[in-house]
Amino acid sequence: MAKKKDKISVIIPAYNAEKYLSDAIVSVLKQTEPVDEIIVVDDGSTDGTKDIAQEFNKNVQYVYQENKGVAAARNRGLNLSKGDFITFIDADDMWLKNKIELQLQLFKKTPEVEMIIGFLQRVYKESNEEFFKVFDGDEPGIFVLQLGSTLIRKEVFKKVGSFDEEMTLSEDLDWFFRSREVGIDVEVHEDVVQLYRQHEKNITKNRKATNSFMLRAFKKSLERRRETGEDFSIGMPSFKNLDEIAKFWKKNKKLPSS
Repeated sequence: MAKKKDKISVIIPAYNAEKYLSDAIVSVLKQTEPVDEIIVVDDGSTDGTKDIAQEFNKNVQYVYQENKGVAAARNRGLNLSKGDFITFIDADDMWLKNKIELQLQLFKKTPEVEMIIGFLQRVYKESNEEFFKVFDGDEPGIFVLQLGSTLIRKEVFKKVGSFDEEMTLSEDLDWFFRSREVGIDVEVHEDVVQLYRQHEKNITKNRKATNSFMLRAFKKSLERRRETGEDFSIGMPSFKNLDEIAKFWKKNKKLPSS
């Protein structure tokens, strides 16, 4: 009997994303390894986000909720998802066409791994075509703890939990810290899989708010470690050094109880 094909769920949280959402969805639909479902969670948009998402008809599951923040939107998508693997893409970002294929291949080579994180490339162009004129996939990428660069086994969320809806920003950093604390087996690869769009409305442009929530994520991690009596220091790696990044994920991995 042939082995059942693993299903891939893609979750796109969206808030007033009419300008960019189509590019994000198209980059998912054009994957060399097709995904099984795309869930757009509209977090209370007041623009044409709904119209853009529904243009894709049966290819996209669209769901609306009152504005609750990106963490709540991600959680809504998780609750709806049916895939064996989960991944996310922000509504203003794009994937390289082999993102899913490449990361699935890495899972097949290392079946014990639970989460794979690739590199991303910051881009400053507005249109889909311009992106790919200036980016040919051979430029050096950067490592950022960003969910758009990941592919995650769904079981991981049972171990780590969902996203903290009190975190208006840095909910992804908080989740990555929790995944490290419970010993999720992570593989990092240097291939660029995501184009991270820089524009005037990036939520991270608000540096004061971003820094405040980043500090909150560190504080929450510190408090959890103190409560468990474990080594509570987290030395962030140099994101330009792959060896340091790998050590960051392996350090303090939980061992199975005897």
